[in-house]
Amino acid sequence: MRHFGINGLKGPWWSKKGMVAVGVVLVGAFSIFMAMDQQKIMSTLDQSSGCHFPAIYNFGDSNSDTGGRSAAFTRIPSPYGMTFFGKPSGRLSDGRLIIDFMAEKLGLPGLNAYLDSIGTSFRHGANFAIGGSTIQAVDGKMFEARFSPISLDTQIQQFLQLKARTTELLSQDKRSEIKSSLPRAEDFSKALYTLDIGQNDLQAALRSMTVDQIKASIPNIVIKLTSAIEQLYQNGARTFWIHNTGPLGCLPTSVIYNPSQPDDTDTIGCVKSYNEVAQEFNRQLKEKVSDLRSRLSDVLLTYVDINSAKYKLISEAEKHGFTNHPLGHCCGHYGNYVVVCGMTTVVNGTEVYGESCSDPLEYINWDGMHYTHAANHLSPSLVLAKKTRSCNFPAIFNFGDSNSDTGGLSAVFGQAPPPHGESFFHGPVGRYCDGRLVVDFIAQSLRLPYLSAYLDSVGSNFAHGANFATAGSTIRPQNTTLRQSGFSPISLDVQWNEFYDFHRRTQTTRQKGGIFKRLLPKAEDFSRALYTFDIGQNDLTAGYFLNMTTNEVKAYVPDVLNQFKDVIKYIYGQGGRFFWIHNTGPFGCLPYVLDRLPLKASQIDKAGCGIPFNEVAQFFNRGLKEVVVQLRKELPLAAITYVDVYSAKYAIISQPRKHGFEQPLRACCGHGGKYNYNKHIGCGGKIKVRGKEIYIGKPCKDPSVWVNWDGVHYSQAANKAIFDQIVGGSLSDPPVPLKMACHRKKAHS
Repeated sequence: MRHFGINGLKGPWWSKKGMVAVGVVLVGAFSIFMAMDQQKIMSTLDQSSGCHFPAIYNFGDSNSDTGGRSAAFTRIPSPYGMTFFGKPSGRLSDGRLIIDFMAEKLGLPGLNAYLDSIGTSFRHGANFAIGGSTIQAVDGKMFEARFSPISLDTQIQQFLQLKARTTELLSQDKRSEIKSSLPRAEDFSKALYTLDIGQNDLQAALRSMTVDQIKASIPNIVIKLTSAIEQLYQNGARTFWIHNTGPLGCLPTSVIYNPSQPDDTDTIGCVKSYNEVAQEFNRQLKEKVSDLRSRLSDVLLTYVDINSAKYKLISEAEKHGFTNHPLGHCCGHYGNYVVVCGMTTVVNGTEVYGESCSDPLEYINWDGMHYTHAANHLSPSLVLAKKTRSCNFPAIFNFGDSNSDTGGLSAVFGQAPPPHGESFFHGPVGRYCDGRLVVDFIAQSLRLPYLSAYLDSVGSNFAHGANFATAGSTIRPQNTTLRQSGFSPISLDVQWNEFYDFHRRTQTTRQKGGIFKRLLPKAEDFSRALYTFDIGQNDLTAGYFLNMTTNEVKAYVPDVLNQFKDVIKYIYGQGGRFFWIHNTGPFGCLPYVLDRLPLKASQIDKAGCGIPFNEVAQFFNRGLKEVVVQLRKELPLAAITYVDVYSAKYAIISQPRKHGFEQPLRACCGHGGKYNYNKHIGCGGKIKVRGKEIYIGKPCKDPSVWVNWDGVHYSQAANKAIFDQIVGGSLSDPPVPLKMACHRKKAHS
């Protein structure tokens, strides 16, 4: 019988060899399996359900340790914490853990570690998790066994002590500063109790036992865990969120230091026998949770299968945006020599530092054992994506400018000329792009046809929505003509009037039956549709093109946002309930802005973009986000999703090669100059030379590797890359996927 062990690592208990003992962090995505009503389950982490947890009490290992090990034993070094906190924060990650995102989702502050006595507040809960902790106390001294002495039973005792001391202090001490840092007595029964522990028990066994021996020991471990849950229940806990353990065989350190036989390696390189041990633990844990439910009738127990979701994240890394090898790690070095993340060691007489990779966003794993901030951040959206019912929107009604115009301006003022549309439609179709826009990919993902422009009377089909966007549109009406300024007279208030008229007239027209019935939306679809908005950029550039200063542009932004807010409220009054609102992009990175509004070298960022212009875009976006928060409070039946397309667009411009692009600041289709852009001769433009018309606004050979299409608009390939970043919800507030945008969330404060 083969024995399994983690070999070749030496050093402090929390690093090198001990890193394997610390336990893996909560990762990326959840999939919940239990015999309970699905809506009740999801309400556990959904503030709109009415749970409104006043506190979280967490028990675990480095999966969710926010500073306990660091406070009790030795501080975690840099570069831990670099991505979010900018310094070590007690977490074994480059940023936040899943427990941090859970607290944020519930509107609670991050949990303070119970053992951290400096500057802590337990008003909204406490974290008893310690890196290296186990369910069963591990024999041997801490620095020999490499595991924390603070096992689960000790964590439970700490909780009971906190509860008793809190009751005592609240009754004795009248000082407000003491009371404000302690939980209220009634909060203990209303709190959420989270547990993620057990992996270190399995890791300890893998050092010296066979797989069969380990499996035989699992019942005692699981009984110990469920006994702890019962003890918490007896002390008032009623709502539990219980994580199973992840695929041990997919940890980089497991793979590196346990080269397995070919028949013990799965298709992505994980050690199958290690994963089988984890799966057996999870099977027994699930059975015990089911047993607890049958015995404890007044308790809500949620079993969370992160094993399946974690394995899915690793096996489909590229799909989730992780470009580096899924079994690789960002910080430290393992192999022929070991340099632990943040530590130094001497290799062949030279001191070597365990440094971080240049971009943790490319990695799932941070240090060989723990997951990156980016991987952890996926959790809030994917937990909903796994178990919440899809919205099945019957229609989309879109409002915007050229970023989403599918033919409005062309219908009124003349078709966008060739080569627009060449990459996908093989000819002009009213889009200022070589192919599809983000709104096209949105419709496609929702299994709806591409939107017909409301102003296009020829061959249009509005059965599944309508597009009121026109190129050049603004939120505020512009006091100029289209020919003078390039801005459309069809501003957002006009688009609203068009929608109002469309809403009113469609139902009377539909009653005629026949083709009218087939081409127009049902009355009930207006309240079930998704309302999408992508507008505001032209309001900002308009000021600059009138020679306004940055401060002057900022000064009128509040008025722009107020007018935007009014339109959302008008549509809500007509029955609209589900809103998907894009913020504005980094227009300081667009060729037409950089060409027409030249800047000093000091005003250009490392990506080549105009800093003042992007700062104004971000100023607008902050205001827009505040408006969305206000709207959520004022429109109680609305589900409003704020989508950060700014970050998605800047990502492909600042890191083009990572996303498969070249020359992000030059136009694919245009003529002349540094940016291949000329405002007098646009894409498809011609000039006359000696009476002969010459075509000079030509496209590049391969638009699929260009970010910018014509100096103003993004290419189809870029639009797809932008869509891929926003569809899953990781850039949204709240972080819900597109297909879940009908689910209401409590307004952020």
